This record gives sequence, C-alpha cells and structure tokens, in this order.
Amino acid sequence: MSLQKYTALLKAVELGSISLAAEQMGYTQPAVSRMIADLEKEWKVELLRRSRSGLEISSACSQLLPILRSIVERCEELEFTVGEVHGMHTGLVRVGVFTSVADIWMPHLLRSFRQLYPNIAFELISIESYAEIETCIRHGKVDCGFVSLPTTNDLQSHFLLRDELVAVLPTDHPLAAAAEFPIEQLEGVPFIMTREKADFEISRFLARIGCTPSVRYEVSSDHTILSMVEQGLGITIMHSLIAKNPRYQVACVPFADTHHRDIAIATAKNARLTTAARLFISHVCQSIRKTAPIP
Repeated sequence: MSLQKYTALLKAVELGSISLAAEQMGYTQPAVSRMIADLEKEWKVELLRRSRSGLEISSACSQLLPILRSIVERCEELEFTVGEVHGMHTGLVRVGVFTSVADIWMPHLLRSFRQLYPNIAFELISIESYAEIETCIRHGKVDCGFVSLPTTNDLQSHFLLRDELVAVLPTDHPLAAAAEFPIEQLEGVPFIMTREKADFEISRFLARIGCTPSVRYEVSSDHTILSMVEQGLGITIMHSLIAKNPRYQVACVPFADTHHRDIAIATAKNARLTTAARLFISHVCQSIRKTAPIP
C-alpha cells in the first residue's frame, strides 16, 4: 500500500489537475503522473484520462475514490492520535486572509489555538480580494480562507460576523457620540479615501447613497488612515472590524443606510481536510461570537 500514491490521485481529482496536485504536494508533475500510472498498472484499471476540458475520472476511479479517501483520512487520524498520545499534535494549516482579519483576528486566534495545539504550524497568505481567496481555496493553495458571503456553491462556509461600514471620526468631532451619522455630513468636509485595490466596497457604498465627498487624502493603509483621523486630518468610512482597533482613539458612528459584509471562513466543499485544519476551523467558529444572523 502506498499512501503517497493514494494522496496524489486524490489531489489530482480534487484539484482537477495533475500539475496543481504536484505543486501542492511539493513534487514535479512527472512524479505525480508516475504515481498515478503505477496505481493503474498495479490495479489494471484506467483511473484518469486527459481531455480538452481537463481530467476525466473513469468509472473504476469513481468506485475507488470513497475507499481511498477513507484510507487516507484514517491514516492521518492515526498519525495525529499517535502525536496526541505523546502530547505532540502536529500539522500545517494554510489560511487565506484579508487585511482586517489578519490584523485584528489572527493574532488572538493563533495565540489561543497555540495554547491547545503548540506543534501545529501555520502559513498565512494575505490576499487582496475575496474572489482571490475563493480561488485559492478552490485550487487547494490554502486549506481554508476568510471570505465575504455569499460564496459560490462549490465552497462550504461558516458564518462568523456581520461587519458594517461606519463613519470614522476624531473623538472631538461634533457627531462623535451620535447614534447615527447623517449621510449629508459627508459632503464638504475633509475626507480620507481608502485606495481600494479590489472589491471596492466603500466606492460602491458612496455611489449607492449618491455621495461624492471632498477627498483630501487617498491612502492605501488602514492603519495610516486611522492615525490620520486620530490627528484630526479628516474623516473616513471603514468597516467596523478594523475601525474599532483599540490602538487608535477614534469614534465609530453607524449610518442609518447601512452597508455590511458577512464574514465567514470557507473550505472547498469536497476537500479532504487534515485533522489540524478541521481543528482550526472549529476553533475559529467557537472563538468568534456570531453577532447577527445571515438574512
């Protein structure tokens, strides 16, 4: 029995590409092709065939896949349990993150997770847009990733938090303690605009409410913007998750006409997750309080 060959076949099927399977496993494409060819020779069946649309799975392969998945999963569970016996949970979890999650959530999540499983390693991949994170999940470049709902049907998501856009003001602003920030107050005041590289949520919100603020500064870094607001250089619009960063003394005031994103952690729907990845996803869901239902 060759667990390595079984894993190569499963990865090729999961990703729809021998090249992607090789990249994820750290092998060359010919090496993975040879592993699959060895299985075909040993079992005397055709497993995969190449077509113009990509890899096609034979009927024999379809019959064998559930058994192979079970074997690989049980072997991984065995290795993990052996480590548990010796007090050494091991593994690597690759996570796709966008900026506010990376800055605000991940340090706390990693610290609390490490207290439970100190020998599990992480690779955090910062990605500009939700769509790019979804693509990385779909192609197996990350085990899981933080996304904005809704996602596509081929992803499995777990809702975490509703994150609203808020007006971010200096603490001495006349509306700093207001229950709501009037949209008309965005006009004619110095405004600090986030230089959006992807998703364009703030630009879409401003277009929807028909507002064109007086942009005094355009800045890429959320932290720089918060520091500028703190110093009274203008006001801005930002998601509350990053805006309520305790490092900055600013006021966050909601709009009556709300705009939000629903943050979730997602995996590929039919992905074969490692025990370490499953433990981390469970830890994330338990650690982050769900503050609002999905509509």
